[in-house]
Amino acid sequence: MSFDIGAVLGDMAGAVRNVVSGDSGKVRGYAKTIMENERESLEELAQARLAGEISEEEFNDEIEREKKVLEAELLTLEIMTKAMMQKAVNSAIYVFVKAVKLAV
Repeated sequence: MSFDIGAVLGDMAGAVRNVVSGDSGKVRGYAKTIMENERESLEELAQARLAGEISEEEFNDEIEREKKVLEAELLTLEIMTKAMMQKAVNSAIYVFVKAVKLAV
């Protein structure tokens, strides 16, 4: 049996696209949820500062806290993205190995 590297690479790219297109919606959805969850806190913080209810120093302290909260949430997003990429790599390599085995 012959081995067509062009066809195999095309199949590998298709496998990657399938994984990424399937999982990217989950990643986008989680990112949106993060921002929706932070909306109330950020809105209250902005209103408190604009109304003069908190000082510049208190505002900056709260901003630092919010940054840490967002960073923690985005680390989860980073893990999701890495898992998606690993799944895509595994899928592409599976296609390649299968094609080589069929050609042998």
